[in-house]
Amino acid sequence: MPLTSTQIGAIGENLLVNAVMKASEGRLSPFQPLADDDGLDVLFFDKLTGNSVAIQLKCRTVTLFKPGTKERGTATHFEVRKATFRHARRAYLVAALVKDDLTTFLATWFIPLASLPELARENSKKLVIRPNTASASKDKFVPYRCSMTELVMRIIAVCEGNASAVCIDGAPGGRP
Repeated sequence: MPLTSTQIGAIGENLLVNAVMKASEGRLSPFQPLADDDGLDVLFFDKLTGNSVAIQLKCRTVTLFKPGTKERGTATHFEVRKATFRHARRAYLVAALVKDDLTTFLATWFIPLASLPELARENSKKLVIRPNTASASKDKFVPYRCSMTELVMRIIAVCEGNASAVCIDGAPGGRP
């Protein structure tokens, strides 16, 4: 029996939490809510600053099909339910494409939730983003794409009160 999308999401989320702990050399410690009714999956507590960052995690193992084919392309589909979205809070979306064997990440994006309405396509119940995984991509999600090391650096930057360092040049919150 194949894994369900809920099981894949749980495995991906745990894989991501473990990867962040490891890449931060233990500086970032994850806390998961007992009830995930607010759309936030984990708080990363920075042991050095005493601050934390709220994260909503979205993990996928496949990209979308190329239009009109059964061949996988380079766009990945992520959805955030409007019912859990809060524009005013300081929280972030980590969207991740996980290798189909659920062992490592092919791409990750660190997006301030406050920026999501400007970046997403909206339907009646969800905000939808489709970042491109291609290294040569020039889509609007490129400034948010990061390696695991960069993801940890961006989370730490938020904890240190330097939210302007969470994206690369040219994006909202670009590096100084």
